[in-house]
Amino acid sequence: MFPVRRIRPSRLLSPYVKAFEERVQRLDATVVLRPLPARTEQFLEFYLADRYRVRDIASGAIETAPQAVLVGLQTYRRVDVLLGGALRLFTIQFTPTGFSALFGPSTAQLTDRALAGGDVLGPEVALIAERLEAAPDLAARAAIIEAWLAPRALAQARDPIAWAARRMTALHGGVRVADLARAADLGERQFERRFTRAVGVSPKRYARVLRFREALRLKAEGVEAGWASVAQAAGYVDQAHMIHEFQALAGDSPERLMAAMAPARETVVPVVGNLQSGQPAGS
Repeated sequence: MFPVRRIRPSRLLSPYVKAFEERVQRLDATVVLRPLPARTEQFLEFYLADRYRVRDIASGAIETAPQAVLVGLQTYRRVDVLLGGALRLFTIQFTPTGFSALFGPSTAQLTDRALAGGDVLGPEVALIAERLEAAPDLAARAAIIEAWLAPRALAQARDPIAWAARRMTALHGGVRVADLARAADLGERQFERRFTRAVGVSPKRYARVLRFREALRLKAEGVEAGWASVAQAAGYVDQAHMIHEFQALAGDSPERLMAAMAPARETVVPVVGNLQSGQPAGS
């Protein structure tokens, strides 16, 4: 198990950031492979010690991750990561529309990609990385990011697309696009265009990945024992439909994927604190 320490953002940032996370692990004599199937998370990750190595599924080429990497929503198993050495990672987990709201560019540009943070967000990312590395603990690192993102958050208006993405996430994709468009007071085509621009994929594709991730969670946490029960609980038509989706989104069967993911499975350590002030942390 890989422990994940997590702290929640302030109320000001909560529409844009789900959590700040820290992963610390030493694997001096071991290299662990972690498959990365389809997932909805968008995040900016800083490597404060050794870095991940990334293996491209199609070519087999292995590259070292940049010091800060910006990862968009992934619709299939594009890469695996190789974990080794002294790992200390700090991650900003964005809400579905959080990155787009804070930084402006269409999130669709990040879909199925992982880019050096500095290439997208500019040289300030390197300065933030230096401050994060010097900070004493997770709370201090979270405060650094709060101070960085707060001015951007203050400039944002309430967004019906952000609400719709949160609603779809909460229901694991089990909601009709037409119903969301109606609730957002938008035409269906307009809703789909705005959703794709803000989230990175169409509403239907986003729901597809959410359903897949829910099936993984149900099995990993033992909520449902058999795969037929998992398929039903996750909202698939039947087990055959679920198996087809696993092949499309992870390149493997459910059983083989779960076995491959087991050695690098993460476990969340209880929240170490939060930043609930309405003011930017560190102000």
